[in-house]
Amino acid sequence: MKEENRSEEENKGEGKGPEPKKPEDVFKMKLVCSLAYIFGILFFLPLIMYPDDDFARFHANQSLSILLVVIVGEIIFGVLSVIPAVGVVFKALCGVFGLIMLVFCIFGIVGVVKEEKNELPFIGKIKLFK
Repeated sequence: MKEENRSEEENKGEGKGPEPKKPEDVFKMKLVCSLAYIFGILFFLPLIMYPDDDFARFHANQSLSILLVVIVGEIIFGVLSVIPAVGVVFKALCGVFGLIMLVFCIFGIVGVVKEEKNELPFIGKIKLFK
């Protein structure tokens, strides 16, 4: 009986798992991670505010991946839309590309709200932060 009490007391002091987060902290983290998706240039915000949190790092990585794909895609479609004969087609494809990236951002925000780490389709495997 004394061993059981002693082992329970020892386990309390060890802190085997992370302490449960307060609801206010969870809300703030969700807000910061969502802002990284809404304003892509703010991808670094979760990394600054929660440097040791795997959840924040994951969503910062996903939002940076979206930002880089959008920049590269818009440059490519912008250059190709200058071509006289097929420029209209590439302008339309640029619009479709923008909508797809918007859907990816919404998908990421839904993951943040649900507290899940779902990789984005196609670009989710890009790991820029360890």
